[in-house]
Amino acid sequence: MTVKTNSLILLLSILILGTTSCKKDEIPPIELGVSAKVNNTFQSDAFTNGVELAIEDLFMTAPDALSATASVSEGVEFPAYLLGLYDINISEESISFDCVADTNDPNYGSLFRVLEPNTFDRYYFVFDSPHNITSSESDNNSVSLNIISETEIVVVIGEGYDFNPDINFTIQLSN
Repeated sequence: MTVKTNSLILLLSILILGTTSCKKDEIPPIELGVSAKVNNTFQSDAFTNGVELAIEDLFMTAPDALSATASVSEGVEFPAYLLGLYDINISEESISFDCVADTNDPNYGSLFRVLEPNTFDRYYFVFDSPHNITSSESDNNSVSLNIISETEIVVVIGEGYDFNPDINFTIQLSN
């Protein structure tokens, strides 16, 4: 081989290796081990006169009494969060909510329904280090994720959501 051919092969090898990325080498949207704090608010024309209120105000408990903090891991980070309403699982690439309250739940049984217009159930997540989320996609049209800052996101459950036992949803995260 000539020097010119060797140089061309070397250049092509560098270009191929430099532009090829392996999925496992990429930083995930949320890294395992980061700490996450969740707080809930509720806003509804019927229950709060259209004002967003901390859930503690509605349950008449001390401020921050119903917030929770956990490290992101392979397991469920927030089991039976919010007085037994949801299991919330955060993974590197998704956030899942599974309603675990049953039909006769003393806190929620009389509230189960399809959410009406101008009703928003918000779950604010604050991470102790920056997340890498740039976009998301929910498997439920009544649920979305908004990026507030590099350390805060909010899951918004709104109009048309089937708020009933055994309902769940997952939001896929992308970076």
